[in-house]
Amino acid sequence: MAAVRLIDSAGSPGASGRLSEDRFGAAGNLAWVIDGASDFRNERHLPAASNVHWLVDRVHEALRERGAAGSVVSGTGLLSELQAEIAAELARYDLREMRQHPCCSLALLVVRPGFVEIVRVGDAVGFLRGGSLELEVSTGFFDAREAAAVERAKTLELTAEEITSAMYRRRAEYIRGINGESVFSGHPEGNLFAHSLLVPRRGAGLVVLLCTDGLARAVTEYRLFPGWPALLDACLGKGLEAVIAELRAFENAAASVPGKFKRSDDVAAVLVEV
Repeated sequence: MAAVRLIDSAGSPGASGRLSEDRFGAAGNLAWVIDGASDFRNERHLPAASNVHWLVDRVHEALRERGAAGSVVSGTGLLSELQAEIAAELARYDLREMRQHPCCSLALLVVRPGFVEIVRVGDAVGFLRGGSLELEVSTGFFDAREAAAVERAKTLELTAEEITSAMYRRRAEYIRGINGESVFSGHPEGNLFAHSLLVPRRGAGLVVLLCTDGLARAVTEYRLFPGWPALLDACLGKGLEAVIAELRAFENAAASVPGKFKRSDDVAAVLVEV
């Protein structure tokens, strides 16, 4: 069985003081990070700390089980299977009062004897390097929409409830898959847009970084690193905990984060070699 070799992994809750809604792991031929969409209304219709905690824990455990079995051939196929399974589970609950279905972003690595696959759903990031080869799966779609929403909230002087309602309307669009991007959910009308990168394995030595947008901000928003290669170098050289500590120090020193509703976000990251 082809397998991942875990180099490092780390997670960190954001500044909200709540339990982290991000998850990370590696098992068998899989590695992953999961970014739960923050539930600002603290809805609890499912047996967990919140609805989104139920979802990320369910996905996390399913990936651990599938990875340990070593039988996953397709990352996109696996996520489609999991979405159908979770939709079936949710159908057993009375969710008529749920205002927003839980959802998440994720990045998944699948290792097979002949290739590796990195799959992205939502705003998580996967970056791969092997020799002179550098490839990434990322998107600026969600960052751009959030920045526009932040500007609109300031211009129109929206209340906190109006901002939250608008946020959930955007998430409903993501669940249904608008403009070729989506999030992962168990919504009966959910459409999954999984963006996949297949890379042939020509010997060992491929290094892969998977991270949620809480760490990706260090590249996309804060410019602490000029790009994904520099972030990978820092993670390899200093370790993920040290890089996250630098990120938090920057956020703590900043008066605010332009284009964001949250000053800091949960972080999940894994660094593996295949």
